[in-house]
Parts: sequence; C-alpha cells; structure tokens
Amino acid sequence: MQHDEDLEPKSVDECRQRNDWPKWKDAIQPELTSLAKREVLGPVVQIPNGVKLVDYKWVFVRKRNDKNEVQRYKARLVAQGFSQRLGIDYEETYSPVMDAITFRYLISFAAHKSLTCI
Repeated sequence: MQHDEDLEPKSVDECRQRNDWPKWKDAIQPELTSLAKREVLGPVVQIPNGVKLVDYKWVFVRKRNDKNEVQRYKARLVAQGFSQRLGIDYEETYSPVMDAITFRYLISFAAHKSLTCI
C-alpha cells in the first residue's frame, strides 16, 4: 500500500493538508488565471428554477520523469459533463482543445506559406 503522500490528492482541501501544499497552490493559480483570461468564470448569479448545474472537480497530477522523480505539479478544473443528457441539458458542445500534432502542422503550414498575423 502506498503512503498517503504518494497518492494524488482528490480535493483542494486535501492538498492544503499535505506537506507539498505550496507546490499544489502554485499549480492551481495558472489554471485559475487561464480560466479568467478565457472568461470561463463569470459573475455569481442566482440559479433559475429548473436549471440543473453541471458539477465540477479539481484533478491533480504530478508529472514524473523516467526515474519516477516529480518534475512538476499540474492542476485542472474540469466540468463533470457526463451528467448531462443530449436534447435535455444541452444541444451542442464545444471544447477548445487541439492536440500537439495538429498545432505543429498548422505552425509549419503558416511558416511555409509565409503567413503572418495582422
């Protein structure tokens, strides 16, 4: 059985109780900054009657090298969209995610065509 410090934390409260809390806190801040920059988080509003909110959770991961040494701490705030039902809770979904291969291709294509941003 692994020691508790070897397991990934399941919540912010659990992170706060650990010896490596400052590193988790440093991992959380860029995620919050990114969400604010993309205007994902908005003002707090009253929930209308009949509206079901999508829950969320934090996912914490320590990235390790081939020697199993922790290289960096990573925190992501994720929506638990699996609770939604097509046609009832939503009609469309959109996720602004691009894999690395696609990104490299687009950059290579733009460089090849001498495309620039205005």
